[in-house]
Amino acid sequence: MFHGYVKLLELATNLFTMYRWNNMPTLVRTNEAENAFVSAQYCLLMSEMSALHGLELDDNKLFQRLVLKELPKCLLSDISVDTKILIKSLSPEKWTAVFSKTVEEVVQYFPSKRRGEFFASMVDTKDASTEGRIIQTGDLLSARLEAEIHGRYFPDFFARPLKDLEGRLESFKDFQPYGLLVNSDWVKRYADALVVLLRAVRWNRLNRNVPTTVAGHSFYVTLTSYILSSMEIENGEKIDPVEVVKRALLHDIPESMTGDIITPTKKKVPGFEEVISQVEEQMVSDNLLRGMPDELVKELKSRMLDPFATTEGELVRAADQFAATVECLMEIRSGNTQPAFRDALHRMLDDLSSSTFESVRFVTESFRWGLDWAGR
Repeated sequence: MFHGYVKLLELATNLFTMYRWNNMPTLVRTNEAENAFVSAQYCLLMSEMSALHGLELDDNKLFQRLVLKELPKCLLSDISVDTKILIKSLSPEKWTAVFSKTVEEVVQYFPSKRRGEFFASMVDTKDASTEGRIIQTGDLLSARLEAEIHGRYFPDFFARPLKDLEGRLESFKDFQPYGLLVNSDWVKRYADALVVLLRAVRWNRLNRNVPTTVAGHSFYVTLTSYILSSMEIENGEKIDPVEVVKRALLHDIPESMTGDIITPTKKKVPGFEEVISQVEEQMVSDNLLRGMPDELVKELKSRMLDPFATTEGELVRAADQFAATVECLMEIRSGNTQPAFRDALHRMLDDLSSSTFESVRFVTESFRWGLDWAGR
């Protein structure tokens, strides 16, 4: 029943190797997983700000769309924004048909009883609803952040894209969730933290064939968490998928200040892990969350500093470990012979095999024996 979900997780690894602005000179390369992470952060903030101001919003719809909207890209591959806009202007019906056909290919991996729901979520991702407009503005803000970085070194190439992005964002000036976010004094500081995570490379002490950043990893964890939560719900378990997604998106944010301190280092001596937790709390409070409304701090802080608390958090922890095994497998499949990746892969698969979640055990065993991604 759930083998299709496992195939989706394999398909989603394409997000790590699909680079954006590929027809332009860029200062740094960003992939689709990284872009999706930044966009989702902006959308999360708009969702929380909307709730604080009493605006109606369907978080289930919003966060489902946020996660699933990236999957069709894994099949459509590298179509630049300019190309897509021109295709739509010349033959909108053809683009709609191509996109719908792609979504049909994706939803075949979902259980049949949910295919209609997920198809609508992907096709209507950026509709005129509040949720659709939040995603539109989140995507534009993420693209603008990338273009601003590249434009510092290649201004002639990025002047037009930046002007276009500013114009498209200007059309949302009266959209309240967007206004609440961009008119906040602290949003620039939060964006700076996201830029750090875009460049923070994981497994940094080892040579990598397929480098992954904290930002890209975090989005893959989010997608994995959502899929696992869907499996748990379909098994009759009580899991809040919105809470799962929020905790997954925020679980690595403190690393924008502390760096990626690996678990073996945290556990080298008794009590050191607690010291690291204290450092994270102080740095997050003094830097990232400073100036935010108290209600917003309350919503974000605990999920950043204690992301694996609650049942939903435990599922995110499993997804975090699973995402790490995927990174190991990508290295092994690409010919990286460093034993550290194979050793870590087997160790983490053994841990995941004893999970209390049926979904995690199922995905782990399918991953280990069925898909055989590592080519063992």
